[in-house]
Amino acid sequence: MERKRIRLIKNVVEDSILLRGITLYLIVVSLFSVWYFLNLSSIYISSIILLTLIGFVFSYYRRKERNILLKILMTIGMMYFLRQFFVELIKNPFDPRIPLATFLINLNTIHSFDLPTRLDLGFSFFISIILMIIAGIFAREAIFIVFFLFFLLGMIIFLMLVNDYRIVPGYIFSITLFVLFVGFLIFPLLPKDIRIGFRQDIMSQLITRLTNFQGELKSPYAEASNLYKLPEGRKIPPLKFNPEEYYGFAPFLDLRQRGELSSSIIFRVLTPWGIYHRGIAFDTYNGFGWYQSKEEVKTIDTISQPFLLKENTRQEEYLQRATYFIERDFQNNIIFLPKGTERLYYPSPIIFKDSEDGYRSPFELPKGLIYTGFYQEQYYSTKELLETKIPPQNQFLNYLQLPNIPKRVKDLTFEITKGYQTPWEKLMAIKNYLEDNYEYSLDIPPLPDNEDAVDNFLFEVKKGYCEQFATAFAVMARIIGVPSRLVTGYGPGDLNPWTGMYEVKVKNAHAWVEIYLEPLGWITIDPTPFALDSEERERKESANFLGIIFNSIGIIVQNVFVGAYKVLNKYQYIVIPVFVLFSFLLMRNFVNFLRLTEEDRIFRRVIKRLKRKGFIKEDVSLYNMLEPLGDLGRNFAGLYYALKFAPLNEEEKRKYKENFKEQAKKLLSYNPSTSREKVKD
Repeated sequence: MERKRIRLIKNVVEDSILLRGITLYLIVVSLFSVWYFLNLSSIYISSIILLTLIGFVFSYYRRKERNILLKILMTIGMMYFLRQFFVELIKNPFDPRIPLATFLINLNTIHSFDLPTRLDLGFSFFISIILMIIAGIFAREAIFIVFFLFFLLGMIIFLMLVNDYRIVPGYIFSITLFVLFVGFLIFPLLPKDIRIGFRQDIMSQLITRLTNFQGELKSPYAEASNLYKLPEGRKIPPLKFNPEEYYGFAPFLDLRQRGELSSSIIFRVLTPWGIYHRGIAFDTYNGFGWYQSKEEVKTIDTISQPFLLKENTRQEEYLQRATYFIERDFQNNIIFLPKGTERLYYPSPIIFKDSEDGYRSPFELPKGLIYTGFYQEQYYSTKELLETKIPPQNQFLNYLQLPNIPKRVKDLTFEITKGYQTPWEKLMAIKNYLEDNYEYSLDIPPLPDNEDAVDNFLFEVKKGYCEQFATAFAVMARIIGVPSRLVTGYGPGDLNPWTGMYEVKVKNAHAWVEIYLEPLGWITIDPTPFALDSEERERKESANFLGIIFNSIGIIVQNVFVGAYKVLNKYQYIVIPVFVLFSFLLMRNFVNFLRLTEEDRIFRRVIKRLKRKGFIKEDVSLYNMLEPLGDLGRNFAGLYYALKFAPLNEEEKRKYKENFKEQAKKLLSYNPSTSREKVKD
């Protein structure tokens, strides 16, 4: 009997046009989400939506037919698309998102031609959820919330229809607000940097296009800035400032440049914590800028990923991961990486390494490029740093070179470092002096002709931005005999707790210093003091009472989210299994709901309401349980058993169901006192 019951449930044809329509709506929203965040072809998605629409219409009119030939064709099509999925996965195992999404989209399109039952619609519903999850995993913009909101509205209506609830706009609106509120509290706290065996989204598809790049540095300032290396280069005025392009990514870093960079996002980075993104280093200072004295470039090629950038590299499980998502077309070919990167997944058969440990691409970095570096963070104890020594000068002449520096710069350096014995103590004394006595500011006057940039910063202007602080520190380190070089790249950026990524903007371009001490090698030091960015300065300058309150609340909430995110990210191996278990239980319960018929759902709701009100108690028999309700309860039980097990024809079943619903309404509004008064009357 139980097997027959299950078979009857599975074979119930779904006649609801509204339920079919809302399922189609969810699929379309998920398709648009995947199209937007995975950059799929517009023609492909448009064709899929059209075919899905045709499939839904076809399946509705053929819902009561067996469709044997159609099922055979669907099976053949599914096997073909499964084969294509594995073919694409083998071609590029480092970026499986597009093959997986495409397979699910094709599978759902075929499935849309045969949706006779509610359970079949439920499968389409689950596929739409998976597509939304794929879109969410790779969404790097807050606009995903808009797609999610549209999907959430449809999902709530779908669940209400599946459970035979009446569609009430106010009720739907209230549930939507509640779910969004809870989601906004929970989602930012979920760790996003999950380490699993599956190499997920580590590198975009291989780019093999030919270019004429031979490792030279490409940038908008490249060709013209080469002139500044010459002795007469100082007579040439600085290039025009561009707020969208940092001038430090060129063969020459001109310290005469002035201007404020924009807030445009250039790349996002998925990494456990904020890190510096190293770009290019300079070894030669000429009084008004920096350049590389050696233009030696080494070609690094690989037959299979990754590139091994160091000898005896560690396994990936012992390294930290930083995945870069390029969000705009770069006008340079610098590969930004954390210092200490040992393994690099980069979508090219070759890359180049310059004389200062910087890496370059054989093409300009396009929007949508994804690459990953595995790096070892450097941590040194105070004892190790204090025991370091200055290396032999003849081995580091390029990093000790200085132009004709004014005497007062040297005198100040020796004054600051007197009384300190070790090189590290002297370097920290210089760093602390710069931080304590000079102001970080983007509003500084032009560098006068024939003045040394360091002398002007230390004794005339006494304020500057990162390039001035870094240059002063590097020069003063050389004065005391410590090899140094100036590095340009990007700071950590801002952590977005909604995506788990650090958003790096043009204005996060930064300059710092690397010094060489034995036996540790090159050590990073950032002498620039903490500085508010332009947006924070504007908020402070235009602050009022209410503005201060709301701004403070926003900072507190953001800090709570960021702090909680970091804690959960640290314990992700506990959080993730709990989350997966919860999701599995939730999905299992939902599948069970889908298997229920309409009379099952009505029966459950009525019994639950009566138990909650205390009108009935659990018993071994349904009739015994409903006995306190008299004839109303006995009629309700009899109609339910008839609908479940009696061999009724369609007309009889319709009449029984209408009567069953009427009895259910009476029980849902059942009041014992009112019922007794009616009996007395």
